[in-house]
Amino acid sequence: MTRALFLTATFALATTCAPTASAPASASYDDLVALFEEWREFERPEFIDGAPDYSASAMAEQQTALADYQARLSAIDPSGWPVAQQVDHHLVRAEMNGLDFDHRVRRPWARNPAFYTMIFAAQSDVPAHEGPVIHGWIDLWLYDYRLSPADAAELAERIGAVPAVLEQAKENLVEDAGDLWRGGIRNMAGQSRDLEDLAARVAGTSADLDAAIQNARDATDAFRAWLEQELPSKTGPSGVGRENYTWYLRNVHLVPYTWEEQLTIMQRELARSHAALRLEENRNRNLPEQARVASPEEHERLFNAAVDEFVAFLEREEIITTTDYMAPALRAKIGRFTPAEGLRGFFSEVDYRDPVTMRTHSYHWIELV
Repeated sequence: MTRALFLTATFALATTCAPTASAPASASYDDLVALFEEWREFERPEFIDGAPDYSASAMAEQQTALADYQARLSAIDPSGWPVAQQVDHHLVRAEMNGLDFDHRVRRPWARNPAFYTMIFAAQSDVPAHEGPVIHGWIDLWLYDYRLSPADAAELAERIGAVPAVLEQAKENLVEDAGDLWRGGIRNMAGQSRDLEDLAARVAGTSADLDAAIQNARDATDAFRAWLEQELPSKTGPSGVGRENYTWYLRNVHLVPYTWEEQLTIMQRELARSHAALRLEENRNRNLPEQARVASPEEHERLFNAAVDEFVAFLEREEIITTTDYMAPALRAKIGRFTPAEGLRGFFSEVDYRDPVTMRTHSYHWIELV
């Protein structure tokens, strides 16, 4: 979407509810910048002994104070600003609307056990984390290994907060969302594995870190057991509903579509994909079925060859200007061969038959580099 079209769409969107408090009028971009910096600090919950406070009382207090920030933003008139600065005003509004939506509807601290996942071993293929993420999260992939004494001490302190966070979670998670509860169980199993891998990776670096990791893993396993114990009582829906979804699209993501319009677009694209698949299957009907990659050696050879083929295609067809960092960025995320008796999952089944196809999806990693 071009910037002009973006502005045309966003100016037409509904804004958040009218502010409940008055604020002095302003037309200063500097006032917006100052408000944004204050806002980011406000949005971050208070930390108590290293653990973010998502208790019911803390969240109620934050929700009440949110109205004042929205009022102050509404009092800033960006109509005479350059377009780029007007876009900034829209983005700050979208952030505030996002927190408003979290308090009114999504409430991840009260509904979603996966919200309390703190350990992230690998980088996501998008610039930020996907989905609601608790403040205080720990990106293990940002550290250099072997750890320096300073990094080991920092990690020991941060990981040391995990047990307190999970104890708080047992008090905070009071709402009924069955699918989110099941997802949380899966996330906690993953966090336990990541902590186990980290323990082996840094063993002996620091006694404090070794102890913090073990305590965090014990707390994670205990929390997972508690989730499993409570699961039979969690039968409620996890979705937010069509009306809320449309409000979120328009006021947080600044997308001028309704839930129904998005569904129509997706159904149309699914039908287009199925049609293309059937045409391709017919075109190749006399060819043998593609075999899956069957060994680590074959995996390394085919996946690296796929990177070379994809980058060469981009260069040869003059699609983009290729650079020296593109192929290494793709190779770094190839991964290792994973044996499987049954199916690995949709994307992996595609990948293990034709590694070139998913290298186009992995363009995310080029963008991040």
